[in-house]
Amino acid sequence: MRTTTGLTMVVAAGVFFACVSPFPAAAALPPDPDNAALLYYQAFLVMAQADDRATTDVVANVVNGTTAPNDKVREYVEKCRTAIDHAVTASSLPHCDWGLVYSQGFSMVMPHLIQARALARLILAEARILSADGNYRPALERCLTTYKLAGHLGEDVLISVLVSSAITAQANKCVTAVLDRMPADAGTLTWLKDQLARTPLATLAIKTSMTNEREVALQYLRPERREDLIKVLAESTGILGGAGGLRAEELRQMATDQVLERARQRYTSHLDSVLAVLSGSLPYGEAYARLQQLAKQTEQDASQDPALQLLRVAAPAMTKMYSTQVRHRADFHALQAAVEVYLAQASTGRLPPTLPATAPKDPYTGGAFQYGPAGNGFTLECGAKDLEKNEVRKYEFQIK
Repeated sequence: MRTTTGLTMVVAAGVFFACVSPFPAAAALPPDPDNAALLYYQAFLVMAQADDRATTDVVANVVNGTTAPNDKVREYVEKCRTAIDHAVTASSLPHCDWGLVYSQGFSMVMPHLIQARALARLILAEARILSADGNYRPALERCLTTYKLAGHLGEDVLISVLVSSAITAQANKCVTAVLDRMPADAGTLTWLKDQLARTPLATLAIKTSMTNEREVALQYLRPERREDLIKVLAESTGILGGAGGLRAEELRQMATDQVLERARQRYTSHLDSVLAVLSGSLPYGEAYARLQQLAKQTEQDASQDPALQLLRVAAPAMTKMYSTQVRHRADFHALQAAVEVYLAQASTGRLPPTLPATAPKDPYTGGAFQYGPAGNGFTLECGAKDLEKNEVRKYEFQIK
């Protein structure tokens, strides 16, 4: 009875003071942003500037693994704590809209791409510091933040895909460095395997961006956008200034309504063929050869048809883009395959005799990576050349 009476009095007192208090009840706070880009933009703004070029260079060297983190780098990273925290929070959000003005076409500005690379370097610098101090899982968590940042750049625009691939390459290198130092830890490796499988980088492709850029290019090839097309062509081919006026006038005379319509038709046909290759299941070598053939045919036809000369603005080097995509997948798959090997070694105390069957495949061949022990670790090798770089990609890993 005493307890019930006391509780009743407390509740009654609370109701009384709530009614007579001159202070209004606190309103609920507005929700935090659900758009990762808003947090990334804030991270860009609060990211401390390095005191001098020397600091910037040292940070870059730490990220590349050519220099151990020193006190100056540690101090700089700590100055950027708020930026890192914002990036970590942003990376946990599924939605990311950078607010790009796609209607501006090839004139659209994307300043966030440069800032994203700088933020990625900062996060990976902290990953290197954590790894050097023996904090391996937190170091890997920072690498995963970087992967998610790269994935948030999206596939809508080709340049975004390229920047995303560049950031991913740095993150791959950092994860490899952490694994080289980390003692066998099946729990952490199992966690890492699961996290890598979930990253959006595993499916990054250029098909989406090519489809979007086709729509932009077709808009430029309309009569009402003639002057915009001439400006883009002049800027992209470096013919403005000096005698550029005459060349621009030549372009203007060339781009008649009939030529623009023919250019639209030829460009649509060309891109349909390219997208068919990108969407198909041809092996890497055959797909690369087919894209080369399409590019050569377009070049040959351009010498006879002025309409095809206007396609420079809308016809990126597809063989190079395709090889970048496959290279990106090969590097990421090799890292995932290496984690499988590390897991097997952590379970048995020795390297597996063969590559685990669950390891991702080599995208150059569609088969397993070539695997073998080497020194204090092991190597993975692709089964065919990267035709763009004329080299076979090989990956080395160390066992602690």
